[in-house]
Amino acid sequence: MTEFSCDNPEEHCDLHVCQLQGKERNPELEKMFENPRYACTNCGAKVHDAANVCQPKEL
Repeated sequence: MTEFSCDNPEEHCDLHVCQLQGKERNPELEKMFENPRYACTNCGAKVHDAANVCQPKEL
């Protein structure tokens, strides 16, 4: 588990940014960060789709 581990990972996919922090990014993952509309209140990441963070808040 990382400092920003997802609070309930059993309910989510492996593509939550909180779980990906510190891992190498590839072009496919970078697409999640284009035109951000949500921020995670857990790790602060800004993403386009709320499904990619465990605690989304609309920007």
